Amino acid sequence: MIDQANAMGVHWGIYTSYSQWGPITSNTDRFGAPPLWYAHYDGDPSFDDFSPFGGWPTPSIKQYDGDVDFCGASLDKNAY
Repeated sequence: MIDQANAMGVHWGIYTSYSQWGPITSNTDRFGAPPLWYAHYDGDPSFDDFSPFGGWPTPSIKQYDGDVDFCGASLDKNAY
C-alpha cells in the first residue's frame, strides 16, 4: 500500500502515539520517513513533550485534546 501511494504521488503520513507504536509495530523504525501526527492528550499544544520513536526525530502534528465540545459538536484539538 505504501509503495503504491508513493508511486501515485499521494502525500501521506502516520497517526499514532508513543504508547501504541510499540505494541502495534514492535517498535519498528521502518516508517519514520513520512510525517508523524502523534496523539498525546496533555492539553498542551507544544511539541515539548515529544520523545523520538519509530524513526521520527520530530513530529509534524500533535493531537493534544480530544472530545472537546465546540458549538454543540465534539472535536479533537491539534497543533501544527
